[in-house]
Amino acid sequence: MKAILNSLSEDEVERIHEASLQILKETGVKILSEKVRKLLAENGADVNGAIVKIPGSLVAEAIKKAPKELTLCAREPRCDLNLPSSEFRFLSTTGFSPFITTNLETGERRKSTSSDVKDFAVAGDYLDTVDFFWPSVLPGEISPPLQELYSLAIAFENNRKHIQCSCVTEKTAKWQIRLASAIVGGEEALKKRPIFSTINCPIAPLTFEEGACEAMVTLAKAGIPTAPMTMVLATTTAPATLAGTLVMGNAEELASLVIVECANPGAPMIYTSEAAPANMRTGEINYNAPQYLVISAAGAQMARFYKIPSLAADVFLGEAPSDILSFERNVLRAAMWFMCKSDLSPSLGCRDLAMSASLGQLVLDCEACEHARAYLRRFELNDDALALDLIHRVGPGGHFLGEKHTLKHFKQEIWSRELSDTFILDPETKGSFIERARVKVREILATYTPPPVEESVHKEMEQILRHAEKDILGDG
Repeated sequence: MKAILNSLSEDEVERIHEASLQILKETGVKILSEKVRKLLAENGADVNGAIVKIPGSLVAEAIKKAPKELTLCAREPRCDLNLPSSEFRFLSTTGFSPFITTNLETGERRKSTSSDVKDFAVAGDYLDTVDFFWPSVLPGEISPPLQELYSLAIAFENNRKHIQCSCVTEKTAKWQIRLASAIVGGEEALKKRPIFSTINCPIAPLTFEEGACEAMVTLAKAGIPTAPMTMVLATTTAPATLAGTLVMGNAEELASLVIVECANPGAPMIYTSEAAPANMRTGEINYNAPQYLVISAAGAQMARFYKIPSLAADVFLGEAPSDILSFERNVLRAAMWFMCKSDLSPSLGCRDLAMSASLGQLVLDCEACEHARAYLRRFELNDDALALDLIHRVGPGGHFLGEKHTLKHFKQEIWSRELSDTFILDPETKGSFIERARVKVREILATYTPPPVEESVHKEMEQILRHAEKDILGDG
């Protein structure tokens, strides 16, 4: 027994799939890379200018070729993540925010720096709740064309877990591959142990930018798992209906899968959905709308339909709790996201619709998630668990408190913690949740150092970054 939230019936899943195939065949997608258009044409797609129409047979072949299981490897093998996840989904930090929230009470923030990327990497390595790491903020002092590469390098040096980063150009993809290869011992070793994966976003509606889709092809050829994140927004870049939004997002995912599998049959891809309603007052993504949960659950269902690992239903809490009631709200929100059965979820430490991130928020989000796991624990349903013989023996009017069966099972079956019992926050620390999180952050950064990469690897990474800077910025 396990709580799972589904939005779609089996018939509706099939209908979304068929409608997506119709979009790809009749409407097509816009692909702004001549190289990628040529790749798809060679595999049977119909290319007319920038519009590529993809037949259902090509989609079916891509689904067939896509790995149904994969391992997100880590610098330290004991941190590897096997997908699909068997119990709880794997959690990550928020990713690539340009600001740091420096005061959770006031919301005061500043531009982020490389030092902040390092601090988040260290905290993400320390916190067991964080299973893999997105570089949470941007190294703002670094030239923008180099930020994705430097973020990855900083993460590799300060975090042992699997790293998921973004990649929007073919050149960056090549240098990211070289960085990771330096750590694992070459590009062939990297294919066997991909220690990073990448987010590559289609541009809604139904458009693939030149650099991003060429990066997908390069990464797929290197065996790097790609996570094409659809970000269709109902009423702005997708129809106002939830069904229309979902079918458009699903079409973008299937088009991404076709690109990846044409580039390298059997290349790993993660079905990645950030489809959501727009805020009708501002035009921004509306994480707080109830429809976001419904769409997220449906996206996870579509991934399960294709038997492809998924990243959906962000654990987006977004507010620091001020008291036990607001902390309970965050626990319940996290539990709802958990019930959308996805393999991966990011967004721990997220603030301001992902425009900023906070180390204090990260600690508090992890604390809430540990409590929320109570809602998603799996319970056995077998003869021993049904306890029919015991029920018959105790009978009407009896009680079970003194039974050996109760002693055997209660610790596993009954959640005995209170919300005031902490997993991460120090129980001896006084003050508000925010004050206690601030103390924990200072403790982590002052006392914890992740195991470093070898000195020879560090020097090789530095040399790679120097060569990459000349190549990407055109200085040599």
